[in-house]
Amino acid sequence: MVVVNPKFTEELMEFGAEKVMECFNCGNCTAICPVSTNEHLFPRRFVRYIQLGLKDKILDAEEAWLCLACRLCAELCPRDARPSDTMIALKRLSVENGRTPPYIRDFLQNITKQRNPWGIGKFKRDNWIKKADVEIPRVKENPEFEWLWFVGCANSFESRSTEVTVKIAKILNDIGLNFAILGREEGCCGNDARRAGEEGLFELLMEENIKIFEKYGVERIVTHSPHCYNTFKNEYNGYEVKLVLEFIYDAIKKGKLNLKPLDVKVTYHDSCFLGRYNGIYDLPREVLESIPGVELVEMKNNRKLSICCGGGAGNIVGEYPGEIQPARIRAREAAETGAEVLAVACPFCLLMLEDAVKAEGLDDKIVVKDIVELVYESAYE
Repeated sequence: MVVVNPKFTEELMEFGAEKVMECFNCGNCTAICPVSTNEHLFPRRFVRYIQLGLKDKILDAEEAWLCLACRLCAELCPRDARPSDTMIALKRLSVENGRTPPYIRDFLQNITKQRNPWGIGKFKRDNWIKKADVEIPRVKENPEFEWLWFVGCANSFESRSTEVTVKIAKILNDIGLNFAILGREEGCCGNDARRAGEEGLFELLMEENIKIFEKYGVERIVTHSPHCYNTFKNEYNGYEVKLVLEFIYDAIKKGKLNLKPLDVKVTYHDSCFLGRYNGIYDLPREVLESIPGVELVEMKNNRKLSICCGGGAGNIVGEYPGEIQPARIRAREAAETGAEVLAVACPFCLLMLEDAVKAEGLDDKIVVKDIVELVYESAYE
């Protein structure tokens, strides 16, 4: 027997699915979703269940955790019903009811204990500095800093991403940016904890970060991670937030970075949190096109229709349980362009797509690089 519970619908609307009643079930969201299948028809099915107040149908289903929070569905919704917000609201409900999948539970526990998704000891957050060949001031060493460089979890802990981090440090020093880092005092921004439905953890992380920002008088934040950028810019209040790429592009235009030709064909992957969340599509392409010799070619699905790498909403750690692996689809699509380099502007995309290229056996055809790495090659190698 199916039980209808109108209060359930009201509860989900309070949890973030405010516009769920705007949906008239056209099915665009399910048709465009990169990981929806005939067996798992979401978000459409779940939106309808919520509208009807069918709580038992929701709590017993696992499809909510297949949602990547990529917002592709929101781009094509004709009623602005924000189906992706509904899916996050369902995750919040599952978290509160103790029905979190093991891999998401591990992800959240890692952040809770060590303030990073991998659960690496938080005292190791600034170990990457040992690899750098330039001075990287902490806030106590440069109290007159203008910009706080919030390094972020992936760029602090994950070995592949720290290769990018040390190059960022070199570039920021050479272009004369007055910056400092928090070092071991840096925490997690909370962006992906929120997308994984752990609102309480997000609030805790935000409170901790704001406290440390106030301690050092932080007013301006620069970050490389689109995940950090999104949450500091849109979910914290009172900070000027910029991307590392903005400073790099400005330095290129002003001649502070002298770039040599690379002569390489590149395709660029639009990350969800730069693109659909923040409308930043041109900047990464402008940086790439500023490098002499770079030929930029587009994938079939680009800009607002870009396919998610699959690393958001807690999926950067553990095995994504969905039948469809979006990163592998994206790797094949990139290789089809004939490009030698798949360029990214996000540390999560770097990790996910590099693994996907290897899994698809395409590593002899295309290599994944961060845009910062290409700029570095042009400027210094």
